[in-house]
Amino acid sequence: MSEDKKFQDVLAKAEELESLDFNTTEEFDVQGYYGALERIAKKNESAKNEEAESIVDEQAKTMIDGEFVEELVKKRKTVESFIRKYDPNNESIKDLELNDVDKIYAISNYLLNSYIQYVNEMKFIFEMDRLEVKFLNRILLNEIDYNGDEVFNYAELYNNFWKDAKERYETEKDTEKFIFKVSIKNILILHHLIKGYSVKGRTQDFVYFQNILFKIAKVNKLFNAYNIIIERIKGDREIWGNALDEIIKMKDPEYLKQVAQMAKEAGDKKFPPVPGMGEGTQMMPVTDADLGKV
Repeated sequence: MSEDKKFQDVLAKAEELESLDFNTTEEFDVQGYYGALERIAKKNESAKNEEAESIVDEQAKTMIDGEFVEELVKKRKTVESFIRKYDPNNESIKDLELNDVDKIYAISNYLLNSYIQYVNEMKFIFEMDRLEVKFLNRILLNEIDYNGDEVFNYAELYNNFWKDAKERYETEKDTEKFIFKVSIKNILILHHLIKGYSVKGRTQDFVYFQNILFKIAKVNKLFNAYNIIIERIKGDREIWGNALDEIIKMKDPEYLKQVAQMAKEAGDKKFPPVPGMGEGTQMMPVTDADLGKV
């Protein structure tokens, strides 16, 4: 049976669940239905990650400075290669002391946070033609109402983006297309300030407004893709950290004492297996697939 056919059966199982009458159902297949929902969730998560990777591959180099993109790739690879270096199945792991694990995890935390911070600092290439800049300048300065909170939002936007944009518009008289580099924070502020604005009919102002909102949405889509990748890496690192801890804590005398006490209380003179691991079970190595790569 093909994978597609198997997954269609899984979807059918989930749809069947939606129509069950639990007042008359006597034998309910909890494991079967839960297993179907779990497979659907995993497939959806995988599809979401694949889409995020595709968006970054296709759009990052046209919407972010090339050198910045290269540095992003480098920082991500550093995090992933560090996790591989301390794969729980590596022989070198057996030589680690208990306190080394905390140090290794702290280093991985630093590397991951460095990558996240760099993502948050990136500036997006935001292109507008002269008439779009004129339209946006008009509504920001003359037509939008600002309450107490939005006054501060506008001040943030003006000081970190619109002041320079306005100056370029007024001084570069022959420029028809302007390229600005804008932080995600200012993109979000801009969207917040203008999203409540309205135009009447499908006028030229409608076209300008539509174009600007579309460009904002495109930036948000790319930024969200990076955040999806970050969440997956954080999840991978948590699994890796737990696996590393499970192996290393067998060197902890206090932990071994607790295990021995549990065995004694249970009347079993043998050491019980590590929770979650049967006899002879080996920790699976960290692979490219685990890190979201093909």
